[in-house]
Parts: sequence; structure tokens; C-alpha cells
Amino acid sequence: MLKARGYEAYDTDDDGLAKWQHIHTGYVHPKSSVKAAQRTPEFLENHSWNVPRQEVEALLARAAAKPIFLCGSLGNEDKLHDLFAAVFALYVDDETLTHRLATRTNNDWGKQPHELAQTLEHHRQAYERHRR
Repeated sequence: MLKARGYEAYDTDDDGLAKWQHIHTGYVHPKSSVKAAQRTPEFLENHSWNVPRQEVEALLARAAAKPIFLCGSLGNEDKLHDLFAAVFALYVDDETLTHRLATRTNNDWGKQPHELAQTLEHHRQAYERHRR
């Protein structure tokens, strides 16, 4: 909707900005390299869905003085907040989020039970963080 209204907006998932990053080594997987079968509970314990800071800085440099929106839920979003003039969050309830993940066709994230559980927990934690 933001793009339809003429704003420069990016979806961290759909536009390929977010990638799996190993929490301990920092290794960033190419986006298409991690398939559903590889996203085991052990994988998720050791990886975070992040957008590299330098990619956000490059977007902002190109945007100049016009508004730019970066949309999505990230593991490292708290490390990016200082780059923006404002941060806001929109939330849906767990039932709506679960339905959206189960019925979407453009992405297979959240269809495995452990992924859904992680998403719902991340969603609750983010809500509390943003509320504070």
C-alpha cells in the first residue's frame, strides 16, 4: 500500500534484504540457500533473520531527503533503529498471523510447527519491546 501511494518502501522478505545470519560466526547465507528442510530447530537456535546494516545505510543514502519505509520483522531491528527518524510497529493478533502464514503462497516460512512457534514468540516479544 505504501508503494501504491507513491512512497519508497521495501519489504525485508520480498525484496531480498533479509538473510539468515549465524549468531556466533556472523556468516550470512545467500537468501535462496536455506531451504525449509534445512531450517531445523537447531538451525533456528543458531541463526537470526537480519538485514545487514550496510544495506540499510545504502538504501537511506539513495533516498536522500524523501521518506523511505523498511517493512518487516527482523532479528536485528534494534541495531538499526538509530538509522531512522521514526520507528513504528503494526500488529495483528496471533490467530491472524497464524492464518496468514498458513495460507500464503509466496513463501514457505512458518509452515513447519517449530517455525510457527518461533514466529509467534518473536511476535509477542517484539510487541512488548515496542510497547515499552
